[in-house]
Amino acid sequence: MMSAALRVMLLASTLTACGQSGADATTAKGSPAAATGDFDGDLNALGTEPFWPIKIRADGITVSRPGVEDIKSANSGPAIEKDSATWTIAGGPAPLRLTLTKGACSDGMSDRHYPLNAVLAFGDKTMYGCAATPAAIAAQPAP
Repeated sequence: MMSAALRVMLLASTLTACGQSGADATTAKGSPAAATGDFDGDLNALGTEPFWPIKIRADGITVSRPGVEDIKSANSGPAIEKDSATWTIAGGPAPLRLTLTKGACSDGMSDRHYPLNAVLAFGDKTMYGCAATPAAIAAQPAP
């Protein structure tokens, strides 16, 4: 019969060989942390021509447009698929669909760079932009 200490050592070496330590084995594929990855927490998406910012927070999503009152909606969470996340707001005064995809992005009007590409389907328009965490955006040069 194998001792408990030997079993733990074998498990640890197996996980290490697979690229996981025992500590991060709990975030294995299929767990919520692995499923959302870069799409967790606060995110800001924005586009230019026309200008549109969206704030994604745990308690809601806010869409802003110049000269128009902000649209606020509950955040029911994204649908995750491979390297993208999609938030859909079906009801209310302005249904929309925002998809963020992992990949380098530039807003085209500043020296800022973002880790996510954004596509916003809003009404009958499709608009393109970029996204990152508020902290990552604030750490870059002002536009």
